[in-house]
Amino acid sequence: MMTNEMNNTPFRAVHPAEIIKEEIKARSMTQKELAERMGMKQSNLSRLLKGENITAAVAQKLEDALGIPAEIWVRLQSNYDKDVKAVATRDENEKVAIDTEKMLSNMLNLPELYRRLDINVALFIQSKLAILEERLGFNPIEIGDKDFARQFSCNYKKSDKLGVDEKNQTTWLTLAYIKSRENAPDGVFVDGNAMRAAIEISGTVHKGSLSEKGIKEILGKYGIAYSVVPKLEKTPIDAASMKIGEYPAIITTHRYNDMSRLVFNVLHELGHIEKHMYSSVGDVFVATGETYPSDDPKEKEANVFAQNMLIEEAVWNKMMLSGVTSLRMGNIVSRLKELSKENHLDPNIVIWRYKFESNNYQLRGTRPVPII
Repeated sequence: MMTNEMNNTPFRAVHPAEIIKEEIKARSMTQKELAERMGMKQSNLSRLLKGENITAAVAQKLEDALGIPAEIWVRLQSNYDKDVKAVATRDENEKVAIDTEKMLSNMLNLPELYRRLDINVALFIQSKLAILEERLGFNPIEIGDKDFARQFSCNYKKSDKLGVDEKNQTTWLTLAYIKSRENAPDGVFVDGNAMRAAIEISGTVHKGSLSEKGIKEILGKYGIAYSVVPKLEKTPIDAASMKIGEYPAIITTHRYNDMSRLVFNVLHELGHIEKHMYSSVGDVFVATGETYPSDDPKEKEANVFAQNMLIEEAVWNKMMLSGVTSLRMGNIVSRLKELSKENHLDPNIVIWRYKFESNNYQLRGTRPVPII
Protein backbone atom coordinates (compact mmCIF):
# COMPACT_ATOMS: atom_id res chain seq x y z
CA MET A 1 0.00 0.00 0.00
CA MET A 2 1.46 3.38 -1.01
CA THR A 3 1.69 5.74 1.93
CA ASN A 4 2.47 9.38 2.49
CA GLU A 5 5.99 9.22 3.92
CA MET A 6 5.38 12.35 6.00
CA ASN A 7 2.69 10.91 8.30
CA ASN A 8 2.01 7.34 7.08
CA THR A 9 -1.46 8.24 5.85
CA PRO A 10 -2.50 5.63 3.26
CA PHE A 11 -2.77 6.77 -0.31
CA ARG A 12 -6.46 5.86 -0.10
CA ALA A 13 -8.73 4.37 2.54
CA VAL A 14 -9.53 0.67 1.92
CA HIS A 15 -13.06 -0.36 2.93
CA PRO A 16 -13.46 -3.87 4.46
CA ALA A 17 -15.86 -4.63 1.59
CA GLU A 18 -12.80 -5.04 -0.66
CA ILE A 19 -11.56 -7.82 1.60
CA ILE A 20 -15.00 -9.44 1.51
CA LYS A 21 -14.86 -9.41 -2.30
CA GLU A 22 -11.41 -11.04 -2.22
CA GLU A 23 -12.75 -13.74 0.13
CA ILE A 24 -15.70 -14.42 -2.20
CA LYS A 25 -13.34 -14.79 -5.15
CA ALA A 26 -10.83 -16.96 -3.25
CA ARG A 27 -13.60 -19.30 -2.08
CA SER A 28 -15.26 -19.42 -5.52
CA MET A 29 -18.51 -18.24 -3.97
CA THR A 30 -21.28 -16.12 -5.44
CA GLN A 31 -22.72 -13.06 -3.74
CA LYS A 32 -26.02 -14.89 -3.54
CA GLU A 33 -24.39 -17.81 -1.70
CA LEU A 34 -22.66 -15.47 0.79
CA ALA A 35 -25.93 -13.63 1.42
CA GLU A 36 -27.61 -16.93 2.17
CA ARG A 37 -24.82 -17.96 4.56
CA MET A 38 -25.09 -14.59 6.32
CA GLY A 39 -28.86 -14.85 6.51
CA MET A 40 -29.44 -11.53 4.79
CA LYS A 41 -31.02 -10.30 1.57
CA GLN A 42 -28.74 -10.13 -1.45
CA SER A 43 -29.67 -6.46 -1.89
CA ASN A 44 -28.40 -5.72 1.62
CA LEU A 45 -25.16 -7.57 0.86
CA SER A 46 -24.85 -5.54 -2.34
CA ARG A 47 -25.04 -2.29 -0.35
CA LEU A 48 -22.43 -3.64 2.07
CA LEU A 49 -20.09 -4.46 -0.81
CA LYS A 50 -20.55 -0.91 -2.12
CA GLY A 51 -19.22 0.57 1.12
CA GLU A 52 -21.94 0.46 3.73
CA ASN A 53 -20.59 0.44 7.29
CA ILE A 54 -20.02 -2.89 8.99
CA THR A 55 -21.91 -2.92 12.26
CA ALA A 56 -21.26 -5.32 15.14
CA ALA A 57 -24.26 -7.41 14.01
CA VAL A 58 -22.98 -7.61 10.42
CA ALA A 59 -19.48 -8.47 11.71
CA GLN A 60 -20.96 -11.44 13.57
CA LYS A 61 -22.76 -12.58 10.40
CA LEU A 62 -19.45 -12.40 8.50
CA GLU A 63 -17.79 -14.50 11.18
CA ASP A 64 -20.54 -17.12 10.88
CA ALA A 65 -20.28 -17.16 7.06
CA LEU A 66 -16.52 -16.88 6.53
CA GLY A 67 -14.97 -17.98 9.81
CA ILE A 68 -13.11 -14.68 10.24
CA PRO A 69 -13.62 -13.33 13.79
CA ALA A 70 -16.13 -10.51 14.19
CA GLU A 71 -13.62 -8.34 16.09
CA ILE A 72 -11.38 -8.27 12.98
CA TRP A 73 -14.22 -6.89 10.87
CA VAL A 74 -15.05 -4.30 13.54
CA ARG A 75 -11.40 -3.27 13.69
CA LEU A 76 -11.15 -3.05 9.90
CA GLN A 77 -14.21 -0.78 9.83
CA SER A 78 -12.74 1.40 12.59
CA ASN A 79 -9.41 1.69 10.77
CA TYR A 80 -11.24 2.56 7.57
CA ASP A 81 -13.15 5.36 9.31
CA LYS A 82 -9.88 6.77 10.68
CA ASP A 83 -8.20 6.50 7.30
CA VAL A 84 -11.08 8.33 5.59
CA LYS A 85 -10.59 11.28 7.95
CA ALA A 86 -6.79 11.17 7.60
CA VAL A 87 -6.97 11.07 3.79
CA ALA A 88 -9.44 13.98 3.78
CA THR A 89 -7.11 16.00 6.02
CA ARG A 90 -4.11 15.03 3.90
CA ASP A 91 -5.89 16.07 0.70
CA GLU A 92 -6.95 19.39 2.23
CA ASN A 93 -3.36 20.02 3.34
CA GLU A 94 -2.20 19.09 -0.15
CA LYS A 95 -4.39 21.84 -1.61
CA VAL A 96 -2.70 24.35 0.70
CA ALA A 97 0.73 22.88 -0.19
CA ILE A 98 -0.04 23.28 -3.90
CA ASP A 99 -0.73 26.97 -3.38
CA THR A 100 2.45 27.33 -1.33
CA GLU A 101 4.52 25.59 -3.99
CA LYS A 102 3.07 27.89 -6.65
CA MET A 103 4.21 30.91 -4.63
CA LEU A 104 7.65 29.39 -4.14
CA SER A 105 7.93 28.64 -7.85
CA ASN A 106 7.77 32.39 -8.48
CA MET A 107 10.94 32.82 -6.42
CA LEU A 108 12.83 29.55 -6.84
CA ASN A 109 13.82 27.08 -9.52
CA LEU A 110 12.02 24.30 -7.64
CA PRO A 111 12.88 21.40 -9.98
CA GLU A 112 16.59 22.21 -9.61
CA LEU A 113 16.26 22.80 -5.86
CA TYR A 114 14.53 19.45 -5.36
CA ARG A 115 17.10 17.72 -7.58
CA ARG A 116 20.07 19.19 -5.74
CA LEU A 117 18.56 18.33 -2.35
CA ASP A 118 17.66 14.83 -3.57
CA ILE A 119 13.98 15.37 -2.76
CA ASN A 120 11.81 12.84 -4.60
CA VAL A 121 9.47 14.80 -6.89
CA ALA A 122 6.95 11.93 -6.72
CA LEU A 123 6.22 12.69 -3.07
CA PHE A 124 3.13 14.62 -2.01
CA ILE A 125 3.88 18.33 -2.21
CA GLN A 126 3.34 18.75 1.53
CA SER A 127 5.99 16.05 2.09
CA LYS A 128 8.45 17.85 -0.19
CA LEU A 129 7.82 21.14 1.58
CA ALA A 130 8.18 19.47 4.98
CA ILE A 131 11.61 18.12 3.95
CA LEU A 132 12.60 21.53 2.63
CA GLU A 133 11.49 23.20 5.87
CA GLU A 134 13.52 20.73 7.91
CA ARG A 135 16.61 21.39 5.78
CA LEU A 136 16.14 25.17 5.99
CA GLY A 137 15.13 25.40 9.63
CA PHE A 138 12.27 27.75 8.79
CA ASN A 139 9.11 27.81 6.67
CA PRO A 140 10.15 27.93 2.99
CA ILE A 141 7.59 30.65 2.27
CA GLU A 142 9.74 32.98 4.38
CA ILE A 143 12.25 32.95 1.54
CA GLY A 144 10.06 35.59 -0.07
CA ASP A 145 9.88 37.71 3.06
CA LYS A 146 11.33 41.20 2.80
CA ASP A 147 13.71 40.44 5.71
CA PHE A 148 15.25 37.45 4.00
CA ALA A 149 18.38 39.48 3.25
CA ARG A 150 18.81 40.15 6.94
CA GLN A 151 18.22 36.51 7.77
CA PHE A 152 20.93 35.43 5.36
CA SER A 153 23.26 38.35 6.15
CA CYS A 154 24.75 37.40 2.84
CA ASN A 155 27.49 38.97 0.79
CA TYR A 156 28.35 37.54 -2.59
CA LYS A 157 30.86 38.30 -5.29
CA LYS A 158 29.80 38.22 -8.94
CA SER A 159 30.50 39.70 -12.31
CA ASP A 160 28.31 42.64 -13.28
CA LYS A 161 28.96 41.97 -16.97
CA LEU A 162 27.02 38.71 -17.01
CA GLY A 163 23.26 38.25 -17.03
CA VAL A 164 21.61 37.10 -13.82
CA ASP A 165 18.56 34.86 -13.48
CA GLU A 166 17.11 36.10 -10.20
CA LYS A 167 15.14 32.89 -9.60
CA ASN A 168 18.29 30.78 -10.01
CA GLN A 169 20.22 33.25 -7.91
CA THR A 170 17.76 32.87 -5.02
CA THR A 171 17.82 29.11 -5.49
CA TRP A 172 21.60 29.08 -5.23
CA LEU A 173 21.53 31.22 -2.09
CA THR A 174 18.99 28.83 -0.59
CA LEU A 175 21.20 25.84 -1.40
CA ALA A 176 24.22 27.65 0.01
CA TYR A 177 22.33 28.42 3.22
CA ILE A 178 21.22 24.79 3.63
CA LYS A 179 24.69 23.41 2.89
CA SER A 180 26.27 25.82 5.37
CA ARG A 181 23.68 24.99 8.02
CA GLU A 182 24.41 21.27 7.62
CA ASN A 183 28.18 21.78 7.46
CA ALA A 184 28.91 23.46 10.80
CA PRO A 185 32.59 24.08 11.68
CA ASP A 186 34.39 22.32 14.53
CA GLY A 187 35.76 25.48 16.09
CA VAL A 188 33.99 28.38 17.79
CA PHE A 189 33.95 31.73 16.03
CA VAL A 190 35.07 34.77 17.99
CA ASP A 191 35.86 38.31 16.94
CA GLY A 192 39.11 38.47 14.97
CA ASN A 193 39.01 34.87 13.75
CA ALA A 194 38.43 35.90 10.14
CA MET A 195 41.71 37.82 10.23
CA ARG A 196 43.49 34.92 11.92
CA ALA A 197 42.21 32.50 9.30
CA ALA A 198 43.28 34.84 6.49
CA ILE A 199 46.79 35.12 7.90
CA GLU A 200 47.16 31.34 8.17
CA ILE A 201 45.77 30.69 4.69
CA SER A 202 48.07 33.32 3.18
CA GLY A 203 51.12 31.92 4.94
CA THR A 204 50.32 28.37 3.87
CA VAL A 205 49.68 29.21 0.22
CA HIS A 206 53.14 30.74 -0.20
CA LYS A 207 54.70 27.55 1.17
CA GLY A 208 53.10 25.77 -1.78
CA SER A 209 51.24 23.35 0.46
CA LEU A 210 47.68 24.70 0.41
CA SER A 211 44.77 22.60 -0.85
CA GLU A 212 41.03 23.12 -0.72
CA LYS A 213 40.89 20.57 2.09
CA GLY A 214 43.49 22.65 3.90
CA ILE A 215 41.40 25.79 3.44
CA LYS A 216 38.37 24.05 4.94
CA GLU A 217 40.41 22.78 7.89
CA ILE A 218 41.85 26.21 8.64
CA LEU A 219 38.46 27.90 8.39
CA GLY A 220 36.83 25.20 10.52
CA LYS A 221 39.47 25.62 13.22
CA TYR A 222 38.48 29.29 13.49
CA GLY A 223 34.76 28.56 13.56
CA ILE A 224 34.02 29.37 9.92
CA ALA A 225 32.10 26.86 7.80
CA TYR A 226 33.25 26.10 4.26
CA SER A 227 31.19 24.48 1.52
CA VAL A 228 31.09 24.12 -2.25
CA VAL A 229 27.77 24.59 -4.04
CA PRO A 230 28.09 24.47 -7.86
CA LYS A 231 26.54 27.42 -9.61
CA LEU A 232 23.29 27.37 -11.51
CA GLU A 233 22.74 28.72 -15.01
CA LYS A 234 22.99 32.52 -15.18
CA THR A 235 24.23 32.80 -11.60
CA PRO A 236 27.76 34.16 -12.07
CA ILE A 237 28.68 33.79 -8.41
CA ASP A 238 32.25 32.96 -7.42
CA ALA A 239 31.79 32.86 -3.66
CA ALA A 240 29.51 33.97 -0.86
CA SER A 241 29.68 34.57 2.87
CA MET A 242 26.72 34.38 5.19
CA LYS A 243 25.94 34.19 8.87
CA ILE A 244 24.41 30.91 10.05
CA GLY A 245 23.34 31.32 13.66
CA GLU A 246 26.48 31.60 15.76
CA TYR A 247 29.01 31.13 12.98
CA PRO A 248 29.85 32.63 9.57
CA ALA A 249 30.11 30.51 6.45
CA ILE A 250 31.92 30.79 3.14
CA ILE A 251 30.56 29.04 0.07
CA THR A 252 32.37 28.77 -3.26
CA THR A 253 31.11 27.55 -6.63
CA HIS A 254 34.20 26.33 -8.52
CA ARG A 255 32.95 28.47 -11.40
CA TYR A 256 36.60 28.52 -12.44
CA ASN A 257 38.90 25.57 -11.79
CA ASP A 258 41.68 27.86 -10.61
CA MET A 259 43.34 27.40 -7.21
CA SER A 260 44.70 30.94 -7.06
CA ARG A 261 41.29 32.41 -7.83
CA LEU A 262 39.76 30.16 -5.17
CA VAL A 263 42.22 31.38 -2.54
CA PHE A 264 41.53 35.00 -3.47
CA ASN A 265 37.77 34.45 -3.31
CA VAL A 266 38.02 32.87 0.13
CA LEU A 267 40.13 35.76 1.40
CA HIS A 268 37.69 38.20 -0.19
CA GLU A 269 34.85 36.63 1.81
CA LEU A 270 36.98 36.63 4.96
CA GLY A 271 37.31 40.36 4.36
CA HIS A 272 33.54 40.69 4.40
CA ILE A 273 33.30 38.63 7.59
CA GLU A 274 36.04 40.67 9.27
CA LYS A 275 34.83 44.09 8.18
CA HIS A 276 31.12 43.91 7.39
CA MET A 277 29.24 40.87 8.62
CA TYR A 278 29.40 41.73 12.31
CA SER A 279 29.39 45.50 11.88
CA SER A 280 27.81 47.38 14.78
CA VAL A 281 25.91 49.56 12.30
CA GLY A 282 23.91 46.53 11.23
CA ASP A 283 24.64 46.46 7.51
CA VAL A 284 22.06 44.65 5.40
CA PHE A 285 23.98 42.41 3.05
CA VAL A 286 23.00 41.55 -0.48
CA ALA A 287 20.52 38.76 -1.19
CA THR A 288 17.65 38.15 -3.59
CA GLY A 289 17.57 40.38 -6.63
CA GLU A 290 20.42 42.64 -5.53
CA THR A 291 24.06 42.84 -6.53
CA TYR A 292 27.21 44.53 -5.34
CA PRO A 293 28.69 46.40 -8.31
CA SER A 294 32.44 46.57 -8.59
CA ASP A 295 32.52 50.16 -7.30
CA ASP A 296 30.68 49.32 -4.09
CA PRO A 297 32.85 50.34 -1.11
CA LYS A 298 32.31 47.03 0.68
CA GLU A 299 33.51 45.11 -2.37
CA LYS A 300 36.52 47.37 -2.68
CA GLU A 301 37.38 46.86 0.97
CA ALA A 302 37.07 43.09 0.64
CA ASN A 303 39.25 43.11 -2.49
CA VAL A 304 41.94 45.20 -0.81
CA PHE A 305 41.80 42.91 2.22
CA ALA A 306 42.37 39.86 0.01
CA GLN A 307 45.11 41.49 -2.03
CA ASN A 308 47.08 42.69 0.97
CA MET A 309 46.64 39.47 2.93
CA LEU A 310 48.14 37.53 0.03
CA ILE A 311 50.96 39.97 -0.62
CA GLU A 312 51.79 42.90 1.66
CA GLU A 313 51.08 46.22 -0.01
CA ALA A 314 54.63 47.51 0.45
CA VAL A 315 56.09 44.34 -1.08
CA TRP A 316 53.69 44.47 -4.00
CA ASN A 317 54.35 48.14 -4.71
CA LYS A 318 58.10 47.51 -4.68
CA MET A 319 57.66 44.63 -7.13
CA MET A 320 55.57 46.76 -9.49
CA LEU A 321 58.10 49.60 -9.34
CA SER A 322 60.78 47.22 -10.59
CA GLY A 323 59.60 47.82 -14.15
CA VAL A 324 57.02 45.07 -14.60
CA THR A 325 54.40 47.36 -16.10
CA SER A 326 56.81 48.66 -18.75
CA LEU A 327 57.73 45.22 -20.06
CA ARG A 328 56.45 43.71 -23.27
CA MET A 329 53.56 41.30 -22.72
CA GLY A 330 55.71 38.28 -23.52
CA ASN A 331 58.21 39.15 -20.76
CA ILE A 332 55.82 39.97 -17.90
CA VAL A 333 55.25 36.41 -16.71
CA SER A 334 58.97 35.63 -16.60
CA ARG A 335 59.63 38.78 -14.56
CA LEU A 336 56.78 38.02 -12.16
CA LYS A 337 58.21 34.56 -11.55
CA GLU A 338 61.64 36.07 -10.82
CA LEU A 339 60.11 38.52 -8.36
CA SER A 340 58.14 35.72 -6.72
CA LYS A 341 61.33 33.79 -6.07
CA GLU A 342 63.14 36.86 -4.74
CA ASN A 343 60.32 37.59 -2.28
CA HIS A 344 59.56 33.96 -1.34
CA LEU A 345 56.05 34.13 -2.77
CA ASP A 346 53.98 31.60 -4.66
CA PRO A 347 54.33 32.58 -8.36
CA ASN A 348 50.77 31.53 -9.15
CA ILE A 349 49.44 33.95 -6.51
CA VAL A 350 51.68 36.74 -7.79
CA ILE A 351 50.56 36.16 -11.38
CA TRP A 352 46.92 35.97 -10.24
CA ARG A 353 47.16 39.31 -8.43
CA TYR A 354 48.73 40.90 -11.49
CA LYS A 355 45.90 39.55 -13.65
CA PHE A 356 43.33 40.81 -11.18
CA GLU A 357 44.75 44.31 -10.89
CA SER A 358 45.48 44.68 -14.60
CA ASN A 359 42.19 42.97 -15.55
CA ASN A 360 44.25 40.91 -17.98
CA TYR A 361 43.03 37.38 -17.33
CA GLN A 362 44.32 36.16 -20.70
CA LEU A 363 47.94 36.94 -19.88
CA ARG A 364 50.08 34.88 -22.23
CA GLY A 365 52.35 32.21 -20.84
CA THR A 366 50.10 31.31 -17.91
CA ARG A 367 47.52 28.68 -17.20
CA PRO A 368 45.37 28.21 -14.10
CA VAL A 369 46.50 25.72 -11.48
CA PRO A 370 43.56 23.34 -10.96
CA ILE A 371 41.88 23.25 -7.57
CA ILE A 372 43.37 20.50 -5.44
